[in-house]
Amino acid sequence: MTELPPSGTVLGQLDQLSDPGARPSAYAALPILLVRKGDTAFAYVNVCPHQGRPLCLPSGRTLISEESFIICPFHGASFAIEDGACVGGPAGKAGLKPVPVRVEDGAIVAV
Repeated sequence: MTELPPSGTVLGQLDQLSDPGARPSAYAALPILLVRKGDTAFAYVNVCPHQGRPLCLPSGRTLISEESFIICPFHGASFAIEDGACVGGPAGKAGLKPVPVRVEDGAIVAV
């Protein structure tokens, strides 16, 4: 798998995400899912560990349940927004691979 983005790389804008919500980043070297909860952003490699499929639909729409869980649209695996831990479904104990980010002047930036 491709390396994580270099520190300082802008991956997206917080105000382009619903609260809570998620969408793929435009970062081309690695599929990254940006996730918002309040004023905090999280990012994960946009691959479900169950079967390696994206965590979003082809349109970019991402399923969020109970304002706390990312749901894989293909087989229903659920992951906690805050840490990517698998909390249900066929992915077992395999969580999402985090991409460390921070919010800086409204931009979601790789750490």
